[in-house]
Amino acid sequence: MTRAVRIGGGLGYWGDDTTAPGRLVREADLDYLVMDFLAEVTMSILSKQMGRNPDAGYASDILPILRDCLADAVEQEMKIVCNAGGMNPTGCARAVRELAVELGLGDAVTVAAVTGDDVLPQLADFAQRGVDLSNTETGEPYAAVADRLASANVYVGAESVVEALQQGANVIVTGRVADPSLTLGVLRFEHGWKDDDWDRLAAGIVAGHLIECGAHVTGGNHQAAWEHVPDMGDIGFPVVEVDADGRIELSKTPNSGGLVDEQTTIEQLLYEIGDPRAYLTPDVTADWTTMTVRQIGKDLVEITGVTGHPRPETLKVSASYDDGYSASSLMLYSAPDAVGRARKAKEILQFRLDRLDLDLDEVRWDFIGLGAVHERRTPRTYQGEPSEVVLRFAARSASRQALARAAVELSTVFHGPPGKTTLTAGRARPSSVLSYWPMLVPRELVSTSVELFKE
Repeated sequence: MTRAVRIGGGLGYWGDDTTAPGRLVREADLDYLVMDFLAEVTMSILSKQMGRNPDAGYASDILPILRDCLADAVEQEMKIVCNAGGMNPTGCARAVRELAVELGLGDAVTVAAVTGDDVLPQLADFAQRGVDLSNTETGEPYAAVADRLASANVYVGAESVVEALQQGANVIVTGRVADPSLTLGVLRFEHGWKDDDWDRLAAGIVAGHLIECGAHVTGGNHQAAWEHVPDMGDIGFPVVEVDADGRIELSKTPNSGGLVDEQTTIEQLLYEIGDPRAYLTPDVTADWTTMTVRQIGKDLVEITGVTGHPRPETLKVSASYDDGYSASSLMLYSAPDAVGRARKAKEILQFRLDRLDLDLDEVRWDFIGLGAVHERRTPRTYQGEPSEVVLRFAARSASRQALARAAVELSTVFHGPPGKTTLTAGRARPSSVLSYWPMLVPRELVSTSVELFKE
């Protein structure tokens, strides 16, 4: 394709607005719809689901989304790329293919499943080969969690998306392909970019980064002037148009709310990137500091001058491991003297818990409404007395029984002080905890594959 490619960012996370993709498909004149379903916590949730049901493990929202827009996409010869496959890309692809047949689109839809990012079965072998699998954030050794790992997925790059498109797929579901690499795969396929054309690859990563969080870039995460973003209830989702040289134009769903300007663009560019001179992805190391961001029309921004450098020799692995249990409860206290009542309740409950000498690894109390976000240790009273305050209790333990007993003790809060209303139904229930374990593996140890579903 010699002309610029139009790509819509239809989703920013699993649980996002399921009507936004269909609106983009019908109104934005796209070549591709890209949807990002996955985050670290999402993979942990999907891992739990697949543990209970081997046919689950993917982002189930993909099915109602495609039920709404797949026929329109096929009519426009638009292709769809997403990472809804999660822990089970093959199962997701089968379900999408079955939906296509149900909708009478069986002859028109070829679904590709991209697999290979799940390296949990290979970690023991990696460790035996001498690969350092320690936690890249804390330095803890791999041995501390080796027997408790529940999932381990590599952030793989754009190559598998390119391969799926080359094989004729028009709906692609992947596992843990890196968020911006979904878009880069489209651009590499359409523009024929080589895998060492660092500047253009970096531009593709920027384009993907701009749309990967959905409505963040169209005003939903606009910190500087959020109150001036128009019609946020009808916020549009982002569209990038990228030419063969890597020039990007950013816009949004036509006739929608929200805002695209230099500020919203820059805010998204700076979101979760680490070093702006070296944004590491599986495909390229992108340099944010050379680009120019310029408003060229209403809700239309141009991004140029992106540069890139060779990709890293390692790939990031997002792993989760069993880390005991947690339980929490919310208790609302009303005026008069809401703060005093909440503080007294905490004092009473902490005394009763201490008396039981339960095996609780961590206990935390928050006074929501008194600086719970910014003042973690000591609640602060601001000018004036609040009309209510929420006391939050949370605890973690390796023992489910200890947490269950603590939950019983919380019920005694009705003994006083008065003025309390619980915001959680019933007793606090212990739930299992999956914690995050990031690590790096040599890229040559990871390979992906593409499987087509068309009959």
